[in-house]
Amino acid sequence: MSTQPEPTIRKFNPGTFQSDEEVIRQFVARKRELNIVLDVLRGNIDSPSCQHALIVAPRGRGKTMLLARIAAELRANDLFSKRLLPVRFMEESQEIMNAGDFWLEALFHLTAETAKSDPVFSQELRAARDDLAGRWHGNELDLRARATVLDAADRLGRRLVLMVENMQDLCADVDDDFGWKLREVLQTQPEITLLATATSRFKELDDPAQPFFEQFRTLHLDPLETEECRRLWAVVSGDDVKDREVRPLQILTGGSPRLLVIVAQFARHRSLRQLMEDLVTLIDDHSEYFRGHLQALAKVERLVYLAVIDLWQPSSTIEIAKRCRRDVRTVSALLGRLASRGVVTIEGSGKKRRYAAAERLYSIYYILRRQRDEAAVIQNLIRFMAVFYRGYELQRTIIMLSSEAMREPAIQVGIERACAVDRQVSEFFSNTLQDHTKHVATARNLFEKSLRHFMSGEHDAAAEVCSDLIERFGRSRVPAIQQAVAVAMFNNGLSLRRRDRFADAIEVYDELIVRYAHSEVPDVQEAAAGALVDKGITLGREGRFADEIETYDELVDRFGDSSVARIQEHVAHGLFHKGETLSRLGRFFDVSDVCSEIVELFGDNQDCYVLGHVANSLFIKGVMLGQMDRFTEAIEVYDELVERYGDSKVSRSHEHVARALLNKGGTLCREGRFMEAIEVYDELVKRYGGSEVSDVQEYVAHGLFSKGTALRRQDRSAAEIKTYDDLVERFSGNKETGIQRLVANALYIKGVTLGQQEKFADAIELYDKLIKRYGDSDTPELKELVAMALVAKADVCLELDRADEALHTCESFERHYRAMKRATAVELVSQAELIKVRVMIRRSDHDDAMNLFRSVYTAFTLGDEVMNQMLKLLIDFAATGAQRSLLEILLTDDDKADKMAPFIVALRKQLGDQVRAAVEVMEVADDIIEQIGRRRASVSRFPDLRLASRD
Repeated sequence: MSTQPEPTIRKFNPGTFQSDEEVIRQFVARKRELNIVLDVLRGNIDSPSCQHALIVAPRGRGKTMLLARIAAELRANDLFSKRLLPVRFMEESQEIMNAGDFWLEALFHLTAETAKSDPVFSQELRAARDDLAGRWHGNELDLRARATVLDAADRLGRRLVLMVENMQDLCADVDDDFGWKLREVLQTQPEITLLATATSRFKELDDPAQPFFEQFRTLHLDPLETEECRRLWAVVSGDDVKDREVRPLQILTGGSPRLLVIVAQFARHRSLRQLMEDLVTLIDDHSEYFRGHLQALAKVERLVYLAVIDLWQPSSTIEIAKRCRRDVRTVSALLGRLASRGVVTIEGSGKKRRYAAAERLYSIYYILRRQRDEAAVIQNLIRFMAVFYRGYELQRTIIMLSSEAMREPAIQVGIERACAVDRQVSEFFSNTLQDHTKHVATARNLFEKSLRHFMSGEHDAAAEVCSDLIERFGRSRVPAIQQAVAVAMFNNGLSLRRRDRFADAIEVYDELIVRYAHSEVPDVQEAAAGALVDKGITLGREGRFADEIETYDELVDRFGDSSVARIQEHVAHGLFHKGETLSRLGRFFDVSDVCSEIVELFGDNQDCYVLGHVANSLFIKGVMLGQMDRFTEAIEVYDELVERYGDSKVSRSHEHVARALLNKGGTLCREGRFMEAIEVYDELVKRYGGSEVSDVQEYVAHGLFSKGTALRRQDRSAAEIKTYDDLVERFSGNKETGIQRLVANALYIKGVTLGQQEKFADAIELYDKLIKRYGDSDTPELKELVAMALVAKADVCLELDRADEALHTCESFERHYRAMKRATAVELVSQAELIKVRVMIRRSDHDDAMNLFRSVYTAFTLGDEVMNQMLKLLIDFAATGAQRSLLEILLTDDDKADKMAPFIVALRKQLGDQVRAAVEVMEVADDIIEQIGRRRASVSRFPDLRLASRD
């Protein structure tokens, strides 16, 4: 028993007249929820826009205590205290009717918060508030009060965390425009974070037409788990009890912190049996508290609520309506109202929906006061619980000894001697073992039945059998029964997750973890570890990434040291998912740390599944290091991966090594080390060029393509073309989309290279090959390459003076690919239009050419390829003598004119204008004039055309 001074625990106003040290010491539950909120606030410190949080739970569930603990952390922790300031409103903000009242209330509590640390400033705030309150009749009170609060935050150099309780009542009592005004501040003023509570979700949260729709990150406070109840009990009562001993109190209070504190204060230093016997006295002593709760309800609501608590079990709307003798529709509406206020809870949905009291002691209180027979039932239940939660030890010991006796002859001899000496012991062992065998068989049959339903896709039937199994054997300590229950629960959770019933799946996994995470049975531990992994995945699907990461951390804490192979697989799987989530969040340093942890834990593990996670972790670590420009370290990680698995005969290892070599080559290219990169690509092809594994083949194809790119960067065009030929020869018959895309890319780039070498006929031949091979493909990437090839072919045709073929090719592009939904589509359309203008010039259709160019010029943006076509067109046009008209068109768009400055200067010089420009621009303009002169010889003279608006 503890000898510590008895602390002051507040049931209704936690934190009131208590120091931060007291609050921190007494806060022994809700650690997970505390960390979630602190993570939100930590992310708000330097964010240009803040995330706001809403804590939802029925009354007595610990919302106020959680806010008190958060406020204490913000004041005590240096990380927070220098940047954030908690401003706690009253639990009921009954004076707030509009936005002005809200900001005046914020000023009032801000004054109190700063009184101790800065009394002068606090007094100044008090005076400002009094002045504003005295001018309440002004039309802009809310703006002035809000400005005063924001100014205070600026002067303090800290952001304000406004802690507002019972948000559902506040929203119901204020003016219609209050929510929208508050939302505007929350979205535009990073100095303000709102941390609110509510007894339940209210309409403003779920209606897109309401101001608080998707405004908050919502955190639900579930009933306390057994371990949390035990810790709270120890703080309040002074007794350090086992989970088993506190379990009946968890059942009776429904895991309500407030009710548990009431019971614990009453029971301080009583034994469990004595407490159970005196519990009726406790309820009688708190009659005023219970009576006040009932009287706070409207009469018609109270009637429905009394029916709920009198039924004393989750009940349907019809059962409750029958009990209170009212119409079902009316009762349904009233139950919804009670649920929205957190007075009753809802289990299930649709026809299976059941209602129960949010705090279970109310049912016991009411029944005890209403009739003696029911009271006797409760007293018998309480006595039974006192015996049950103490008296299970002997039976568990006998089963354990019997199991050991099957393996250890010495124990079996000892049991036989004991049975021979004591007839009662003999009978007890005999009966217990018979029951044990029968129960194991029954549990196993139920498990196999649920499994058959599950495998047949009959998920609801499987869940029903699983519920029956849990109800009948969920408390069993027999390993074989625990295994059946645990695996059935895991299958049920998996089924729910796959059907996107995420909340239900998490609830099942949480129950499994609470029941069995500390089991010593390997198969049961495996189910618990698997539940933690899939719970994390499910939380990720809901976007609850902080909770997801915390779940994976719990997995490692509980099972990271396990030597069981399947559990190691779960831990590796969970850590790998943690790394993926951190990567999505952009936390690359943390990703690298997780990858290192996986390698450290499982680097020597030869299990194929775990090996895959280790290899993937090394690869991802290399990628992360590369993204952080730590190229040397990235290359070292890829080398480690190749060294570990390069000689492996397992085909899956070949994928990991091939991918590492490919990325190593890419990293070397990023550093400009092209010769070394080419050697790595050659090693990749040498190692795995003959592989028949699809993924490995794609990595080899990527390696050849990347090698060609590296050769291009070194201007080794002959070697580049040879590499592309090798790629096409090896993989032209491959039907994998990724490889087809690489082959098509190789053909296209080889065509571009040949065109740059003025081997125009060869380039056209390649483009035709690409178009013929992939022209009918529906794959977006291949369609894009075909479109690019058509435009490139049209351009090359003009170089060979095949204007008709160029026009026909452009028209083919426009028929099939103009509406293509790819990023390059707009640029390709612009290029095709410019080529058509060039065709018109070649045909001397000068008027049509000028009109088309004028419309095209206003529509497109100047990407590199468009700029290339533009310059060719302008040179062709200028060679016909159209400088004045071209100049007028180019000057219609200032942004494009800036990009085309050298050409504009060239045109003006040709027109005899006096031009002032940078020396470099003038030199480029001279080169343009020279090129126009060379082109003039092959283009018909084109009379000067002016824009119609200037004529």
